[in-house]
Amino acid sequence: MDFSTQMSSNIAHLAEGVRVDAVNREEAMRQEAQMSQHESLAREQCHHQQANERERVQREEALERDRVQREEAAEWDKLQRQVALEREKLLKQEALERYKIQRQEAMELRQKATMREEKM
Repeated sequence: MDFSTQMSSNIAHLAEGVRVDAVNREEAMRQEAQMSQHESLAREQCHHQQANERERVQREEALERDRVQREEAAEWDKLQRQVALEREKLLKQEALERYKIQRQEAMELRQKATMREEKM
């Protein structure tokens, strides 16, 4: 093989190597861009999931606060009803005691009046 054919073959082989390197670099850059895009999407999904989780936790906490407030309000209402019933019971008891005292005093007055009439 002569020198010029050998040089042409070497140059062709070198050119093919350069072309393959360029294709490989281009493919690597494309894959890197694709990976970057996948990572970006993954981060976005992660942020979205975290936001959803925070919102879910906040909703659950709000529901729990509402439930506790309703329970406390119900307990307070129950206590107020009990107090009102006790107060009403005491008032009735006091009224009954006054009635008994008045009846006793009226009976005593009638007895005194009857005794006065008998003396006369």
